[in-house]
Amino acid sequence: MPLLFLGVVAWALGTAFGLSGSAVPGLLVAVAVVAGMALLGAARGGGARGALGAWEGHAAVALLFGAALVLGDELRRADLRCSTAARRATTWDVHLRAAAAPGSFVPGEIHGDGCVVRVALAVRTGNAEAGAVVRVTRAEPSDGMRGLLLRDATVRRIKPAGPLDRWRARVGRTLDDRFGDDAAIVRALLIADTRGLTPEIRERYADAGLVHVLSISGLHVGIVGGALLLVFEALRWPMAAGRVAAVIITLVYVLAIGAPPAAARSVTLFAAVSLTRLWQRPVSPWGTFALGALAPLIEPRTVLHLGWQLSVSGYAGILVSGRWARRVVPERWRGWRARLARDVSAGVLTTLTTAPLIAWHFGRLSLVSPLSNLAAGPVVAVLQPALFLAMLSPSAWLSRFVADAARPLLRTLDATASTAASLPGAAVVVAPTALAALLTGVGTVAILAAAWRRHWVAPAVIAMGCVALLAWAPSGVARSSGEVELHMLDVGQGDAIAIRSPRGRWVLVDAGRSWSSGDAGRATVIPYLRRLGGPLAAVILTHPHADHIGGAASVTRALRPAAVYDAAFVAGSATYRDLLREVARVGARWQRVRPGETLDVDGVAIEFLAPDSAWTVSLSDPNAASTVVRVRYGNVRMLLTGDAEAAEEAWLLARDPDAVRSDVLKVGHHGSRTSSTPAFVDAVAPRLALVSVGTGNMYGHPAPEVMERLTAAGATVLRTDQLGAIIVRTDGARIAVEAAGHGWEVRQPLPSPW
Repeated sequence: MPLLFLGVVAWALGTAFGLSGSAVPGLLVAVAVVAGMALLGAARGGGARGALGAWEGHAAVALLFGAALVLGDELRRADLRCSTAARRATTWDVHLRAAAAPGSFVPGEIHGDGCVVRVALAVRTGNAEAGAVVRVTRAEPSDGMRGLLLRDATVRRIKPAGPLDRWRARVGRTLDDRFGDDAAIVRALLIADTRGLTPEIRERYADAGLVHVLSISGLHVGIVGGALLLVFEALRWPMAAGRVAAVIITLVYVLAIGAPPAAARSVTLFAAVSLTRLWQRPVSPWGTFALGALAPLIEPRTVLHLGWQLSVSGYAGILVSGRWARRVVPERWRGWRARLARDVSAGVLTTLTTAPLIAWHFGRLSLVSPLSNLAAGPVVAVLQPALFLAMLSPSAWLSRFVADAARPLLRTLDATASTAASLPGAAVVVAPTALAALLTGVGTVAILAAAWRRHWVAPAVIAMGCVALLAWAPSGVARSSGEVELHMLDVGQGDAIAIRSPRGRWVLVDAGRSWSSGDAGRATVIPYLRRLGGPLAAVILTHPHADHIGGAASVTRALRPAAVYDAAFVAGSATYRDLLREVARVGARWQRVRPGETLDVDGVAIEFLAPDSAWTVSLSDPNAASTVVRVRYGNVRMLLTGDAEAAEEAWLLARDPDAVRSDVLKVGHHGSRTSSTPAFVDAVAPRLALVSVGTGNMYGHPAPEVMERLTAAGATVLRTDQLGAIIVRTDGARIAVEAAGHGWEVRQPLPSPW
């Protein structure tokens, strides 16, 4: 394994350890590495002279590791000082990364004093566009795992969005107009905007091993750069002019989309390769690798960016695969057989090198990744330049023509992901511990070393040792926290809420939507609950619409709940019939919801408030007959309303207005204006309002007036389309929230009337 590669890895790991506050243990590791190399050199070369000759390069790598540790630790301390100063402030000037409106949760940054503080705003009042600078007042600051959190903020724009932000917004609107339903994937492929991707798209591409396709990475930048070279060659430009123009255009493109670390690495590599070929000064592949991985020298915090990590590790796998394929592919193979063997080798090694990162961040491993990438690669190679041309076309007619021509390629790419994800055993759900992550990381480097080196036995033994230790290591089974937890899962435009008892048992309220090739139960709910551990005690269904019960049959089949509670509003849909058949097959007890009854699970009281059968019999809309439950633990109440609309809310208030008063409200019907009437919101008086809603949904949920109504009532509004999964924890007195890497305690209310 080249020392250059080890040096880059050492610098990146050292910086990451330092930024995480592990400098002292890391320095001890560096000393141990130097000592180990010395002993190994002495054993091989005999005596001190052999030791000096064998370990001096590795000692330099270890020193790089130690220096990066110190640097990372200093950066961490500087960030802490800036964060402390920001927390003590009373007003903040924040550069927004997304549009702000009442009820929104917006990422941003505070610039000043030589550092950048990452911020998240839970907005109560005010509006501003993405890219604007706003003055934030009347906010409650607290530290989160991903920066400073400013809750219940009042925002006022003091500086409009810059030209690049306006350009990205304009391009985004153009892509929406040109591509319609496919715009979310096109935005991700072209301008690194992944906010519109639904959970089912993310899950499908993750299971297929194609999740890297949905973000701007080295693959996309390399394809764009290569396509530009071909265009200039076809136009008969001089070679030098064509290469320089391709580099400049690619660089401008990467800067315009915000220079994601993976794209910045790739454009650096593309420029280096193009210019060295132009000057006829070829360099080692590991030299270009190191040049592309230099970002941590400029901005050390880049090492914590998943896109940069995947890009660098994947490129290392590609470099090693070339040498390994030359050794293992028979020389008699020519043409397509040799090309296929090389591509499969690259796919396998790239999958292995990125597997630890994907397992840690996504909780799953795709077993079909080498084959799916082999099939998707040619599609993306043609699709990416076509989308780039559609984005930059000066003529609206030409842009529409290219967009229409690219649509079959988009459908082919999505069909490839769907087919790969639907294969039996395509992906496995994993929950790696820190020890497992360390072992897989060491094993991955050992595999690369074995594939690169002629003398491969020693690293292969190390890799097999890591696998053996990984099989022996404890799996880290989840234990009960002793608190009640409400997990609002991100299932797109639908509902799936999991309640965890103090003893670790689950009650699931709805199970998300279904689609042509799968459902949220199989894609999201089951992996989520299995990863955290614990049996499923019961399933509660609010009403038979597919966005609420679409995944219920899969959940029932896999997790076998003891009981299923249903509003019993009979529906003739195939989804509802499949669910009832599955309930009967697994032997679960089916029970109709009756107001006034209570389900007790380990001290958690789940009280059914609606619907009443006399009320339901006169209805034609299942939404109006939604199951409404109140979860009670200690002095804390959480109200879950399904898709209950204004009429059912009025029925609840007429029956018992005090029964709906709760600390936490699951906002009805995804924040639609048909629900959450002023009288109902006033009666509930929530401190926290949760909205389960899909990004860019066609219904326009949630309604702006509902968000303003909730924030005016004093509630902090949290939405799955902005935050992903949301977790609420309570010990019966205090309420804590975790969302998008931030955690905070909800402020105490006035004295409780209970």
